[in-house]
Amino acid sequence: MFVGGQGEELGELLGVGQFGQHPGGLADALVAGQAMLGQALGLMMLSSAALAQEAPGEWQQSVFVYGMGAAIDGNASVGPLTVPVELSISDLFNNLDMGAMAAYRVENGTWSFTGDVTYMDLGFSRTTDQGRAGASLGTEQLVIMGTVGRRLSPNVEVLFSLARFDVSSDLEVRVLNQTRAISSGADWIDPLVGVAYSRPVGEKWSLSLRGDVGGFGIGSDLTMHGWAKLVRQNSDAFSWYVGYRFIGFDYETGTGLDYQRYDLQQHGPGIGVAFKF
Repeated sequence: MFVGGQGEELGELLGVGQFGQHPGGLADALVAGQAMLGQALGLMMLSSAALAQEAPGEWQQSVFVYGMGAAIDGNASVGPLTVPVELSISDLFNNLDMGAMAAYRVENGTWSFTGDVTYMDLGFSRTTDQGRAGASLGTEQLVIMGTVGRRLSPNVEVLFSLARFDVSSDLEVRVLNQTRAISSGADWIDPLVGVAYSRPVGEKWSLSLRGDVGGFGIGSDLTMHGWAKLVRQNSDAFSWYVGYRFIGFDYETGTGLDYQRYDLQQHGPGIGVAFKF
């Protein structure tokens, strides 16, 4: 309970007179509270109206299913062991145990939200010409990317993304009659910024380009992503596309036997279909 000057000071702050000094104090407080609530609701309505004017389009959803014939280059290190990774597109299909790629996008002409998932499970081995030394690497890679896009013009969209990388490796090195094997895994999240550009190149064809860069030492040292696609719009609800995609990252963590580094680039042609509803 407030007494004396405390009640007056609190009343002045609330703008309702001295609290508890006369029967009308509570009623005045309720009136003032209703006025403040009305102002807040008014501001919310104005904000909603502004957002509605900024994004007048209806929300549309799209589902993408696609595949890539990706070559993989770089190095994978686990503990003191490092294996150069050089897989051509034909090598990838020979060593791919499982792969899945899909995306979901919702947009209203101004804003867009996209989720993309890429998963690959592959293994390969390398042996010297003399056959006295060799290495084998089995790796699973899961990349989940969420993107918020803001359209600046009919052709240009600025992108802000978060990408989660999950990589696990089984590495085995053989030298003469000695074999050493290490299993390990790492996961990290990278922020990325990018730009997308699209334009029609015919009555039913369009060109779509996207480039992102990120990492910035927050997750990986550097992450890069790019997509170039030629899209054929068969109908309002269905399209298909061919293109070329690049994903590269340089990530390292740990020391000694716990040291891991993945400096890998995946790139190659892709083909997919899209359903809009």
